[in-house]
Amino acid sequence: MKRERFRLAVDAANLVRDKRGMGRLARAVLRETLADPAIELTLLAERGSDVRALRAEFPQTRVRWPITAQISGTYDALWYPFNGMRFPSAAPSLVTIHDVFAFTEPHPERVARYREQAPIERAARVATRVLTDSFWSRREIVRALGVSRDRITVVHPSPDAFWFPKEGDVLPAPIANRKFALLVGVRERRKNARMALDACARAFAGTRDKTLVIVGELAPDDRVFARTLGLSCGEIAASDALLRALYRKASAVLVPSLAEGFGMVAVEALACGAPVLAANAAALPEATDGAALLLDPRDVAAWARAIRELCDDDARADAMRASAVARFATSDRTRAARETLAILKNLAASRSW
Repeated sequence: MKRERFRLAVDAANLVRDKRGMGRLARAVLRETLADPAIELTLLAERGSDVRALRAEFPQTRVRWPITAQISGTYDALWYPFNGMRFPSAAPSLVTIHDVFAFTEPHPERVARYREQAPIERAARVATRVLTDSFWSRREIVRALGVSRDRITVVHPSPDAFWFPKEGDVLPAPIANRKFALLVGVRERRKNARMALDACARAFAGTRDKTLVIVGELAPDDRVFARTLGLSCGEIAASDALLRALYRKASAVLVPSLAEGFGMVAVEALACGAPVLAANAAALPEATDGAALLLDPRDVAAWARAIRELCDDDARADAMRASAVARFATSDRTRAARETLAILKNLAASRSW
């Protein structure tokens, strides 16, 4: 029997607290969902205190708490967008697993490790389908979790429309008139911050008009390492608007990660027209698709040369900016959201009533 309306439930456990990264990707799908009159959407809150915030952000959407997803017949499909399956579902389920770093770089504390790994392990066992961001991540999910390749669909994320190139941004006084390289989100070891610190120290040696800007916090030992290098760098907490301005103004955005499930920093920076230096590793070649300069993430000298060139050679920097702008100039920013919604509709349609 075919139903007239598609009853979709979404695990909104992290939606209130996650405004970036996975939260942006989830909201893009929800926007497409809310624009479709054939879909009846329900957000499943993790706790009672989240209900008011979800209703304020999505005023025409049902919000339920406690979880009722296990009740047979309640929903036609259920999407878990936040890297795992927090609770089981009687309906066909799509679980987004962005990466498996919870297993390849497990949390040192036992309880925290269990909380990160258990939802992903449940998804590997029982999810109808798994969605991931890159072919590299799909290989990692198969290898680390034993999920059949045929159960995994790859949808490359699209940068949100918020990230776009524009002139005229004003930066804070300490960096307003200086050339700078930019690092974003560097605390995890796989982000390879220490190599980038070393490369910037070499690239900026003997100069006072260049600096490194870090959005986020360095690990304590990396902060000590930067001081031993004599590297001038500032760690800042940036709003989305400031981060966009930093992308647009940076002489180089550095993404030296040893492992990335996709590489949203690189993609956001490219969408803002930034020259991007990225590691030739993991999913970063997929994400940047020829628009970034790819370098060996362990070759400090090569990174130092590239950073120095982009800071000193305006023609080279402008050429890379043009390449970055071209990467997303004609792309459909809603593509990934629509593809995700199509997968959910297909799951619902395949259900036996």
